[in-house]
Amino acid sequence: MGDGRAQAAAVGDAEREPDTLAYIPEQPTQRLSIPITSVVFLPVVAFALVSWLSDSVGLGVLAGFASLGVHHWRRKRARTKPHALLRVDGQRLHLSGPAFVEPLTVPLDDLLDVYLDTKTIQRLRESPGPMPELRFINATVGGEQDVARIGLELTTETLFLTKERLSHLDANEWFSKIRRFLRQHGWVPEDERPLPSS
Repeated sequence: MGDGRAQAAAVGDAEREPDTLAYIPEQPTQRLSIPITSVVFLPVVAFALVSWLSDSVGLGVLAGFASLGVHHWRRKRARTKPHALLRVDGQRLHLSGPAFVEPLTVPLDDLLDVYLDTKTIQRLRESPGPMPELRFINATVGGEQDVARIGLELTTETLFLTKERLSHLDANEWFSKIRRFLRQHGWVPEDERPLPSS
């Protein structure tokens, strides 16, 4: 619930404009190991440095907590930054954001389909041993799970909103939101368009 409020606040003007949709995908879980080391390392270094320079344990503790706060704020901000902006202006679709190499404007009719590019994977599970170097030796294969990314099929090319496939649940939710948003602005998928009369 808190993430939803943060996302709405971060999107700002894009959220207020009815003709713009901000796509904010879920962050991949593989990157969790980096923040854990940061959460431990940054406060310890800040505490040691400030305690040593100021000769005060209290200031060191304050510096440790401050570094945690800054780290948390930066991660939260990164999670709520839109990865793609879809804006409809009449019969034109404007695509911008980190998901695209450069901003792109196409006629709405050139968007043939919005679909889920799904793949079934099996993740390796590390064995919970005391020695990190040996965890991969006794690794086991986990159960099958689906991962997906959203594709925009244009007449000339297909654009994916993320390079990597992410949580199928999150991708499916955004897939529905994007299709609903586009339909509200007059878009019709190619397979639902009337056949041209001969």
